Amino acid sequence: MNRPGPSAPPVTLKTIAAELGVSVTTVARALKDGHKVGPDTVALVRDTAARLGYVRNLEGAKLRMGKTLIAMALLDFADEEEIGDSGAVGLLNGFHTCFAGSDYAVRAEPAARDGTAIARVGEVVRGRLADGLVFDLIEMQDARVRYLLEADFPFVTFGRTELFTEHAWFDIDNEFAAWQSTDALLRDGCRRIAMIDGDTRYTFVRQRVRGYERALREHGLEPVPSLRHHSRLAADIARGAVGPFLDAGVDGFLCSNEVTFLGARAGVRDRLGSEAERIGFALRAGTRIDRYIASRVHASHFSHNATGVALAELLLARIGGADPRDCQKLARTTLITASGGR
Repeated sequence: MNRPGPSAPPVTLKTIAAELGVSVTTVARALKDGHKVGPDTVALVRDTAARLGYVRNLEGAKLRMGKTLIAMALLDFADEEEIGDSGAVGLLNGFHTCFAGSDYAVRAEPAARDGTAIARVGEVVRGRLADGLVFDLIEMQDARVRYLLEADFPFVTFGRTELFTEHAWFDIDNEFAAWQSTDALLRDGCRRIAMIDGDTRYTFVRQRVRGYERALREHGLEPVPSLRHHSRLAADIARGAVGPFLDAGVDGFLCSNEVTFLGARAGVRDRLGSEAERIGFALRAGTRIDRYIASRVHASHFSHNATGVALAELLLARIGGADPRDCQKLARTTLITASGGR
C-alpha cells in the first residue's frame, strides 16, 4: 500500500493492522512502548506507520487518558533588556530536548515574584491546564509547594524547600558553588570579598551565603554582613552596587550569575578604569561566559540545558506516578578559571 493522497481518509491503527495482518492492540503497543511485542514486530509496525503517513491523534489520546499532555514551566524570566538572560531560555531548551521524545508539549510562563504566584498555580490545578508543573524561585516554606502537595498534583521544583514533606526537586549545590568560587578568589589573594546576590527569601540565596561565609572562615576571615548586597538580579543594579564596596576596600566580587557579573564588572571599570583588573571576580554560571571575557574570572559552572533535561525527566517520572523521594537530584558545579592573559 502506498502513502495515501491528500483526499484519502486518515491512516488509523486499523489501517496499519489490516496492512500487516495483526491486531489493533499489537499495533498500538508497538507504536507506544513495545510492551509484550517482539522487537522485529515493533520495527515492522513503526516502519509501516511511517510509510503510510500515520499521525497519532493526540486529541483522542488526551480523551482516552484523561490528560492534557501539557507540561507547564513557571520560570523567572529576568527583566533584562540590555544583556538578556540565558537562564530560563537555557532551561526551556533542555525541556524541549527531553519532551521531544514524548507526546508532551511545553507551555512556559514568567513566574510571578509576588503574592499572585500561588494564585496562578491554583488556576493550573483547578482548571487542569497541565499534567504537571516545574517552577523556580523557591522559598524555604514555599506556599506553592504546600498547595501542590495537598492537591496531590505532580510537580518538580528547581531548588529546595525546608518543608518536612518530601517532594520532587532538582537543584544545583549552591552552597558548594559559592564556597568553591569564594575559595578560588581567596587563593588568588583576595581578602575583602563582596557578595552580590538575590533576595534572601529564596532558598538558593541563603545556601550561597552559607558557602561564601564558610570559605571566608576556612581562610581565617570573619564574614562582614555589610559586604553583601541582596536585591533583584539585574545588571544595572549590580553596576550601581559596586561603588560603596570599592570605597570599603573590596578587592573581589562573588556574583550570583552572568548578569550580575557583567554589571559588577562594568561598575568596577567605571570607577577604576585601567586599574579594574586588580579586582577579582567569581560567579555561578550556566553558560561558558568565561571563554569570552578578556580578564581573569572563576566560574562555578553548570549546564542550563542539562538542568532543563533533568527537570523534565523528573516531571515525567512524577506524572507517571514515581515516588517523590526517587525524584530528587543535586548537581555540583565545576570550577572553570579563565586566565584572561593575566
